[in-house]
Amino acid sequence: MSKQVLRHDTNCRVCASDKIKTVLKFKDTPLEDQFISKENLDRKQSAYPLELAICEHCGYLHLPHIVNPEESYNDYVYVSGVTVGLRGHYDDYASEIKNEFKIPENSFVVDLGSNDGSMLASFKKIHMRIQGVEPASSIARLANDSGLPTINNFFTESTVEEIIKNQGKADVVTANYMYANIDNVIEFTQNVTKLLSADGIFVVQTGYHPDQFKIKMFDYIYHEHFSYFSVDVIKNIFNKCGLELIHVKKISPKGGSIRVVAQLKGGRRSIDSSVEKILNEESKNQIKSSGYFQKFESELNDIKERLISSLDKLKSEGKKIIALGASHSTTTLLYHFELAKYIDYIVDDNELKHGKYSPGYHIPVYSTEKLYSDKPDYVLVLAWQHQGSIKAKHNRYIESGGHWIIPLPELVVI
Repeated sequence: MSKQVLRHDTNCRVCASDKIKTVLKFKDTPLEDQFISKENLDRKQSAYPLELAICEHCGYLHLPHIVNPEESYNDYVYVSGVTVGLRGHYDDYASEIKNEFKIPENSFVVDLGSNDGSMLASFKKIHMRIQGVEPASSIARLANDSGLPTINNFFTESTVEEIIKNQGKADVVTANYMYANIDNVIEFTQNVTKLLSADGIFVVQTGYHPDQFKIKMFDYIYHEHFSYFSVDVIKNIFNKCGLELIHVKKISPKGGSIRVVAQLKGGRRSIDSSVEKILNEESKNQIKSSGYFQKFESELNDIKERLISSLDKLKSEGKKIIALGASHSTTTLLYHFELAKYIDYIVDDNELKHGKYSPGYHIPVYSTEKLYSDKPDYVLVLAWQHQGSIKAKHNRYIESGGHWIIPLPELVVI
């Protein structure tokens, strides 16, 4: 395997310490969102090590095995707008930022990793000047075609210079569910510092593993997510890059997330009590300790055992089992729980996935309409985090005699 594709870091990407310890080891997986078309079925997809390691010096939790980001974004097909409830969430989010931090109308907002422009559209609605930065070319094109100005590039120093030259410094910089996808998080954050106006704020929304682990959500761990942040680690990163953390809020998306806000060091805003509160909570729950991760691993092994035992029983009775959900996280779940052999095919609402085949296992993906024409006995809900909206949307399947298998956070058959 060439060095350009896979790299193994033995030093911390935040503090450079060599005190790195693997705390969770999952099954090797291919790149989790590389669903392929029929004509590429003979193309072998490599599986890469998937491990979580912690820096024993600064507590940074990360993947030590890094797949080159250019590999991840070549065939990237995730579009924010298709995620259940995300557009409404972004509207609320944009309004909250404007009101809570008193951002005047016509301020300049830059969204990093802006995807199809869903977040930009929410800021545009409340009369902000907007600019997106998105590395995936087909998705950047989609945003530009929708009238949401987007630079198709990674967020480098030259991108910062281009934005400042054309539009000045940013009053608000947002990074939604992409801060974890940054290889060099220090360099990236330093670039944000350069882009911010004197009174500007940097808002990061990212998955929060201490809350995700409470609901056994291990499938948010995949190759595209290089980092798994605690508030303590984010505060440390910001501090190294000339920023100070002034506000933290826990939010519900992705099974448990945080929204953190920073300003340039010495900025006019005072530090909210929420920062200290969550730092104390992290310390009390010992989220950096070996025991914390061992307990989590043991809980996952127990659920996996019970799920496989149930699936074996259903298969022995001749039941037809399909799966619902074709996303990054479902690849981690399929591989680590070794579920592929039980599943005939996958259904999903995202049209971009229809007619594609799952990474590595090459399980075919169809529209959820196939639930009704095919009437499988059981549907294993791989997208279990969205089980509420899935059950509501496909109640007709249950009424016609079908069954849901919800694998997490506790195994339930409906």
